Amino acid sequence: MNTMKPFGTFPTPYGVSVPVYRPEHVDPEDPDACHFSMDAAAICAGIHDKDARKRFEADAKALGHAPPVERYGGRTLLHVSIRRPAGKAVYHDIVNSSAIAPIEAWVTGALDYSRWCDRAEFLLQIIGENMEAAGSETREMEGIYAFGAAILLTGTLEHLGEKEIDCVEAAAFYALAVHEEYAIAGQEWLLPVRDTWFQDWARARPRYQRLIRALRGPMAFPGWLGWIGLTNGEGDAASGAAI
Repeated sequence: MNTMKPFGTFPTPYGVSVPVYRPEHVDPEDPDACHFSMDAAAICAGIHDKDARKRFEADAKALGHAPPVERYGGRTLLHVSIRRPAGKAVYHDIVNSSAIAPIEAWVTGALDYSRWCDRAEFLLQIIGENMEAAGSETREMEGIYAFGAAILLTGTLEHLGEKEIDCVEAAAFYALAVHEEYAIAGQEWLLPVRDTWFQDWARARPRYQRLIRALRGPMAFPGWLGWIGLTNGEGDAASGAAI
């Protein structure tokens, strides 16, 4: 019997990490092979509903192969291209201002993480700490601080040099950028999962929700994105939303 041993976790595109396993007897021709449970495979395929994932697993066992994930609410992973902004880079304006030290800290920190699941938590931490330190005497003042954070975020995203969006964490931040091209790309990725995976991810992160609430004044958001900032969260969850 070839039993599976827990090996680690894999960050899915939907803000949830799933366990991966190594077989007890490693194939010398493929020593790095890892396996997912059927539930993990269903999550990777974008099946959000728990009962639908159970049906997917049962049907896969009965058929001897995975059925089309679309029958269960799954989807082909969306890749959204990021168009180059028509305007000049905001980073150049930032470095000529008093914000040069903060932007360098943001850029360096973001580049330290190769995975968006980790980069997102870094950005949430630095944004949250800055907004909390600034205080919020009035809604207008909080909006000013938040818009400053959105500018620093945009300058940071410029430095990543990414060509496409393929996960909820990246989309969540590009959606708040001051470059229209970035914001459109992020919002396009989020739209099909706005009431499922994105809602779960955002609700687990009050700092992200607070940022959206504060930005609703100085920035224009689609109604569904602005609404995310008004839902209740249960604390910053580094491991992702409960599923």
